[in-house]
Amino acid sequence: MKKILAFILIISIVGVLASCGKEEATTEPKPKTCEQIEPCKTALQYATYYEQGAADKAFKMELDDDDGRSYEDITDAKENIAGDYKQYQHKRIKKYGLLEYELSPQKEYLYKFRFKDMRNNENKNFTVRLEKQGKRYLVDQYYGGASKNDVTVGGEVVNHKTYYSAELTQQEKTELTPLPIEE
Repeated sequence: MKKILAFILIISIVGVLASCGKEEATTEPKPKTCEQIEPCKTALQYATYYEQGAADKAFKMELDDDDGRSYEDITDAKENIAGDYKQYQHKRIKKYGLLEYELSPQKEYLYKFRFKDMRNNENKNFTVRLEKQGKRYLVDQYYGGASKNDVTVGGEVVNHKTYYSAELTQQEKTELTPLPIEE
């Protein structure tokens, strides 16, 4: 009798242990939002300044490289602040979709945004490259959009990640998803 009970007990324990692995626990963190990723947050801030018409604030975030900045100096940038800036200075880009291309790990990124224009509410694409210099990321805007060459590293097109602002409906996601640069 003891042998039968021991056998049943062993079978029960083996059965319980075998079923333990069937339900996987998800320990993966929630996907990050653009606002939680430093270079993406910087790109979004630059796009917001540009949309507001804050030429001086955008100028301070720009990379001073061979392509040059959008203005000669800060004085020139201040002279080019949009006439309606006061009307838009407190507005933010709230609904957007974006593609992130990491060109050089933790150093260089390219972002292609799609959002509603603050002034006419039409869908707008906005592309910037960020480069880390010291502890901060500086921006280089693509006025005509980026090309396949801009997202090609070592002869191969870099894979992109897609991010959306919080609480978009499926229809808004479809509408605000930018086309990949490589297409």
